[in-house]
Amino acid sequence: MKVLLTGLFLLVTIGFSYSQERYRIVYDYKTDRLNFYSIDQNNRIIDTLRNPKFKRNRAIEVQLKNVNPFAVDVSTSVVEKNVHESSGSSGFTFNSLLGSIGKLTGDKLKLNSSSLPLGEKESPAAASRGAALSNKLSELDETTTYVSAIKSALVADLVNPDLNKDSIIRHLKQIAGKLEDIRLPDPDENFYLFLSHLEKVILQDKNELLSSANAFVSEIEQPPSSDEPLSRGQLVARHTTLSNLQNAIASVNSTTDQTTDHIGQIKALYTDLEAASFDQTYDYVIEADKATIELKFLRSAFASQNSSDPTRQTVKTRNVRVAAKGGFKINTGIAMTLNNFSATSNSYFISDAGIIGSEKNTNFVPNLSTMINFYPIISESFNIGGSFGLSVPITDKVGGVNFLLGPSLFIGDKNRLSFSGGIACGPVNKLSNGLKPGDATDIRDLENYTKSVYNFGYYLGVSFSVFDIN
Repeated sequence: MKVLLTGLFLLVTIGFSYSQERYRIVYDYKTDRLNFYSIDQNNRIIDTLRNPKFKRNRAIEVQLKNVNPFAVDVSTSVVEKNVHESSGSSGFTFNSLLGSIGKLTGDKLKLNSSSLPLGEKESPAAASRGAALSNKLSELDETTTYVSAIKSALVADLVNPDLNKDSIIRHLKQIAGKLEDIRLPDPDENFYLFLSHLEKVILQDKNELLSSANAFVSEIEQPPSSDEPLSRGQLVARHTTLSNLQNAIASVNSTTDQTTDHIGQIKALYTDLEAASFDQTYDYVIEADKATIELKFLRSAFASQNSSDPTRQTVKTRNVRVAAKGGFKINTGIAMTLNNFSATSNSYFISDAGIIGSEKNTNFVPNLSTMINFYPIISESFNIGGSFGLSVPITDKVGGVNFLLGPSLFIGDKNRLSFSGGIACGPVNKLSNGLKPGDATDIRDLENYTKSVYNFGYYLGVSFSVFDIN
């Protein structure tokens, strides 16, 4: 009893393990390499496969690695052989992660950091203040230029389909690290903290610039300390300086607003980048004999928005061809068979002496047959199975339908030719009313003293497949 239970347990365990066997196809977009693996029920790789054939009706995990969802969308379709209805598109699409952000190219920076013309100004202190203000404008200009460069580089990397997530993040932090300011933390340590401090630095420099500029304006607008009126040249210089200061104040406001907006966009893009998956996994169950999985990589909507050409072009197309093994096929066919009942079929006659005689029917009778073929799939073009059919003799006298059953050889794939032979069960003539060969009788015609009974013989035939049942 224990042996029986142990054997039953092992059988169930083996069957369960067999039923859980799965496969994985891995395509790496960056290296353009395709690998095939067998995996267990826990998704652990068992073995690497070379030119594999997958067991029919098993799940195949299609895994795409290093696919940049910001740069490309993936459209897939499956074409199966020997299947009347294509599976069509399975809807593999990488939805854009940035639909709410829109186009992030922005306008060019508008900061005007030209030196203020103070040559005609009478106060040396005012000239010094103007030089200091110009230096602060130049420093702010450098900072805003770096912010614009960080955003432009990030967008350019995101729409590059050949870059993976690690490469994009590493390049982004390298550019951010080139901005030298003791008030800024290391972007490699915490990029979000770096952006927050960067925005704080921009606003702090803006407030200091506006404060200095407004103080400078107030100083210039004050009347001269002496009673001597200003010369025409001094009035022109004063007016020019005030105009430049007002333009500088407007430029600082516009530029810092745009820069803080850029920082917000960088933060949003970086958040989406960190959350994005560059690896996608889908399942496909192989049922057909052969299938081609087409992977079409299209330029994403985000990449099209940030390109001079808004059309969604095909970046790359790859075809993954898979083939199934195993399974069981049933199909029908029309056959021409030769049936022989020589062991059981006889022709009866009455001799001139009134003796009932008989002779064996050794001839083959041609039959038109309809066959149902069934076989396990061993190979693509050669299989061994069986056939069952019904046949009708092509003769003047049709005694009845013959039943056929026997082994068959199947050659070919889609258009199959089969050779079969086996047992035939069909009608044969037998004497009735107790008569038997060798009896003397005064009957001159045996037509009413014979009957048809079913008996066994054999057949040989060739058939052509018509259509698959499954």
